Amino acid sequence: MRIIISYISGLLLLCPGLWGQNNTPAKIQVTAEGRKADSLDLLARKYMLLGKKDSAKILLDKATAIAIEINEPVIIARCYVDYAHFYNLRSDFVSAQKYIDMARPYLAVIDHYEIRIAGILLMAGIQNMTGRKDSAIYYYQKAEAYNQQTKNYYRNYLVYLSMGEMYNQLGDFAEAEANMDKAYRLTAAKDGKPDHGYVLLIYINYHLTQNKAEGAGKLIAEYTALMEERKKTGFNDPLKNVLSNVTIGRIENNVEFMKQVRDETIRNKEHLQTIIADVYISRYYEKKKGYDEALKYITEAEQLAATSRSVSHLFEVRKIKFGLQRKAGQQELAAETASSLFDLKDSMLTLEKRQQVYELEKKYETEKKQKEIELLASQKELSDKTIALLTSDKKLASLLLQQELLQNKSLNTENQLMDSIVKSEKAFSLAVNNEKQKQELLNAALDRENKLKAGQLRKERYTKWILAGGAALLLLSGAAILFLYRKQRHKNIIIQKQAADLEVLMKEIHHRVKNNLQIVSSLLDLQSHYITDSQASEAVKEGKNRIQSMALIHQNLYSEGNIKGILVKDYISNLLQTLCSSYNISNDKIQISVDIDNLSLDVDTMIPLGLVINELVSNSFKYAFHQKQTGELEIVLKEDTQKLHLMVKDNGSGFPEGLDVKNSKSFGLKMIRAFAQKLKAKLSIYNNNGAVVEMEISKYKMA
Repeated sequence: MRIIISYISGLLLLCPGLWGQNNTPAKIQVTAEGRKADSLDLLARKYMLLGKKDSAKILLDKATAIAIEINEPVIIARCYVDYAHFYNLRSDFVSAQKYIDMARPYLAVIDHYEIRIAGILLMAGIQNMTGRKDSAIYYYQKAEAYNQQTKNYYRNYLVYLSMGEMYNQLGDFAEAEANMDKAYRLTAAKDGKPDHGYVLLIYINYHLTQNKAEGAGKLIAEYTALMEERKKTGFNDPLKNVLSNVTIGRIENNVEFMKQVRDETIRNKEHLQTIIADVYISRYYEKKKGYDEALKYITEAEQLAATSRSVSHLFEVRKIKFGLQRKAGQQELAAETASSLFDLKDSMLTLEKRQQVYELEKKYETEKKQKEIELLASQKELSDKTIALLTSDKKLASLLLQQELLQNKSLNTENQLMDSIVKSEKAFSLAVNNEKQKQELLNAALDRENKLKAGQLRKERYTKWILAGGAALLLLSGAAILFLYRKQRHKNIIIQKQAADLEVLMKEIHHRVKNNLQIVSSLLDLQSHYITDSQASEAVKEGKNRIQSMALIHQNLYSEGNIKGILVKDYISNLLQTLCSSYNISNDKIQISVDIDNLSLDVDTMIPLGLVINELVSNSFKYAFHQKQTGELEIVLKEDTQKLHLMVKDNGSGFPEGLDVKNSKSFGLKMIRAFAQKLKAKLSIYNNNGAVVEMEISKYKMA
């Protein structure tokens, strides 16, 4: 729903007469070149409404160039606001924020209601869509006050409607309904009810999502009556009676209608509308328990939301996907979706939870050491059993060798016996008289042979028992090894799960620290709007930038998968983008060049280093280029011979003559010196065609 309000609100601001309003923007009376720029801008708005994005962008570029050349603040302001609308409709909120920031100075000086109210509402909408709710509330209240001041009370209906949807997202349903009811009453009381149809659409959807059937029924009847009345006057519903198709008639017809909407928006590459259609279709199949079909459409919506670069859109779609996966019994996929939702959600951690994380970490380390000791003991026991098994194998081999020797000895004995028998026979033939003596010798030989054979049989049976015992021992050893392997595998699974849980908890800590720092930054930003003293306001702004530099570090820790290391090149790039946005610096004004090694530094090194870079770049933006239209800023960070070399250089006005770095009372220089001492760095500050600051850091830690 938030996507629908953002999209339609943009159309209303681009073309106030879309829903029948008569308060179209006034013509701007300027020079011939000014009228040309004005006409080009109005034509660009028309192309935006028709979906011709490339043509609209070309016309806006031409209109802006002419307006800047003739220095016409009103047209410049409107062009920048239209740029912001252009990127807002494409869900590119980073670019939208950039152009609305460029419009701020002109909005502050012009006296033109339509342009100023459009700019304020767009500021609020961008803050809301990017999750900065406090800032969004501030700008919505500012828009309400401006309408009251200029006596355009009726135009507050769009303010109340937007605030109602925002409170609906925050779960404050009482405040959401109160604001939507204000918008409803304003448009219902207006002669001709020019905007009442738009408000009814949003209000009806709110009642449907809150399961308030009675209220939704009354509003649907009112909407139908309004559309029938307008048909008599030839009014064409800009949403092509979407509500009637969704809420009236058979549900099968509604789904087919939404599928047609989906196909049409895919052909036109209107991703936001495609997401809305896919969500509706998946909800229908969810009610019908057709979870596989529902998952197909919600997965398509997820892919489109991912390409839109909107975290809030992606989070809302993935919440629906998570519920569908759980209902479909896809628990593993649901767990993966829940893990990705964890990285997107925005909540607060209490100090008690943080302490619990520390205790769990200590408990994990203790259990880990105990498991390692148990693992070493198991490995030793397994080694001892392996040695015993090898010893038994050696004994068995020795027994087999003895058996072979006995067999050889038995064969030799048998041969000797045969020789004696031959000799006996020869003696018997030669000497009959000695036959009795030879018979006795023969009997004795036979007795010895029987004894030898009996002994041989006993030894063979003994050998067989030894072989059977060895085989049984081998079987028992194998079973023991299998049991120990399975036990160790189970322990490894437990250890891996505990390690994964700890990593999740560490990510949660960094996520919460980043959120807390982001909240402090937002509070300082809001506070700066109420400070009239310029020096105090600048100090608050500097404090906000320092806090933002630390928040970026914790954001990188939980988003890159490495909870200990910071990718320096990505961090400095994000920091420069944040500072450029804060000080309204564009590439046309200052050319920034960076030469940074692919380093991954520990968080204890990155925090002071990031604050030093933040301070030096901020000083260049504030003081270096006052007397120049353009300038150059160079940032170098290299690792060489076990040292980090940092250089920040600009070609601006340089440091004041006679500056005493060691005794200077400047807070920024004191902070830089303090961090230089902490990093054991050699600090050099001098002028060389501009200001140059170099640090040779010897105390740093890689991740």
